[in-house]
Amino acid sequence: MRRTEISRSLFLFVGSAAVIGSLGGCGGSDENKGAAAPPPSDRTAIATPQTTCSDFLGQTIEGATVTRAQVVPAANGVPERCTVLAQMPQDLQFEVNLPTSWNKRTVFLGGGGFDGSITRLPSGSNSPNIAARGFATIATNHGHTSANTQAWALDPEMLNEYAYLAVPRVLPAAKAIMQTYYGAQPVSSAKIIYEGCSGGGRQGLIQAQRFPKLFDGVISRAPANAYTPQFLWYQRTYKQLAKPGAALSTAKIKTISDAVYRKCDALDGVADRIVSRPDICQFDPAELKCSGAESDACLTDPQIDSARTFYAATNIANGSYTWPGFPYGGEEQQGTPTHMWGGAISKLLMDGFIKYFVAQDAMVDPLTLEPENYTARLNQLVTMIDAVNPDLTQFRARGGKLILWTGLTDWLITANNATDYYTKVVTEAGGQAEADKFVEYFTAPGVNHCAGGTGADTVDLVGPMFDWIEKGVPPSQAGMVATQSTPLPNEKPVKRPLCKYPQYARYNGMGDPTENSSFTCVTP
Repeated sequence: MRRTEISRSLFLFVGSAAVIGSLGGCGGSDENKGAAAPPPSDRTAIATPQTTCSDFLGQTIEGATVTRAQVVPAANGVPERCTVLAQMPQDLQFEVNLPTSWNKRTVFLGGGGFDGSITRLPSGSNSPNIAARGFATIATNHGHTSANTQAWALDPEMLNEYAYLAVPRVLPAAKAIMQTYYGAQPVSSAKIIYEGCSGGGRQGLIQAQRFPKLFDGVISRAPANAYTPQFLWYQRTYKQLAKPGAALSTAKIKTISDAVYRKCDALDGVADRIVSRPDICQFDPAELKCSGAESDACLTDPQIDSARTFYAATNIANGSYTWPGFPYGGEEQQGTPTHMWGGAISKLLMDGFIKYFVAQDAMVDPLTLEPENYTARLNQLVTMIDAVNPDLTQFRARGGKLILWTGLTDWLITANNATDYYTKVVTEAGGQAEADKFVEYFTAPGVNHCAGGTGADTVDLVGPMFDWIEKGVPPSQAGMVATQSTPLPNEKPVKRPLCKYPQYARYNGMGDPTENSSFTCVTP
């Protein structure tokens, strides 16, 4: 069985100490993602400092007080930069990284999970080598510094900042710091984009939908944009798994996964434990029903019901909300039981949401709360936090570009969620031809939540986004190749062409199945 370390994917949704402090920081190092060298344009110095870094310390700029300003020397391929940390009321913090040789492009780095910490360089970015390529970066803690509890969500101002206000609040101050450092003209004429995954993907869509003038481009990976239904679905799932005999052991999950691979792995032309066509996979967990004594190789009726819960679209709170099912594939991959199938991470997320966002009561039992009794509060949360509006007319009118990306074996946030949103955006835009002018969507087979898995999980979307904005070249025409970040020892990393949805990478029938040259993007 082929399995891949996916520790990075655990952090990108859960990312802060506010959820699981023991897991450490967010994201993976820019230096170890194995991407090709950045294009020369990324590394060309266009703007240089007009003042010294230490001059910022103690200053109040656009309502933000600078609490730290220090030069970080060049190291490990990352150029010298000035790092500025600033504080705004109440606990809203942000950090700006100012390269000594700036390429006149800025990337706002999204957070994740319940936030509470700042995404920092050199680790933390989703696209590889951001720190090494001369980009200025901005990131925020989204309004709080809480660890191990979501009690901060009981404060309406903190909840609003987390939900949608943090980025538009810190951005003017961050830009003012940049203008002080580089001069007004270079900053005002520079392009700025947003990139984030999971909770950060949701935050990116918030900007495109509600603050369309802030960013020239938004990269939203595995977005948690249908936020409220997602957490209610977690609750429904744990209620199902808590029924007598309904829990699924790791061995049972592997039995399900192996059955899916047997039926659907080769639908893209090669059996490699990467399911590229879950849309045509025909599998029913009832095929594994125990005919005699129960064993790890079969499922009981309650376990069949549990497995079906994961794949089927679900109406929640008496039909008020809908959550799409998960695609087939990757059920047994390392870390997946930690995400769904009864795992710890999604349960901690669900507990925090039900207690502090919905019930607003730390003592409530999340598994006994009935969502239909909290309709008014849930509707309020949807309006505040969710980012599901497909009407991007204003974002498009200002020239904004949107890239959506998701892993097909993401067992924390179903890939079908991103697909559903993209489909609605296309319809709202007036059809595919109109949508193609400002939005493209890519799926990554075999890739887990934000990163990890048996598939090719690492791909630069920042460079193609700037090329789209500055040169008019859509990412789908850039020949993007994704690479597996963490192959097993003595195994080659998987490489795949990144195909624009609904295309998928089909094996050509010959050649090394770990090489992208052995695959072609085809339309189903």
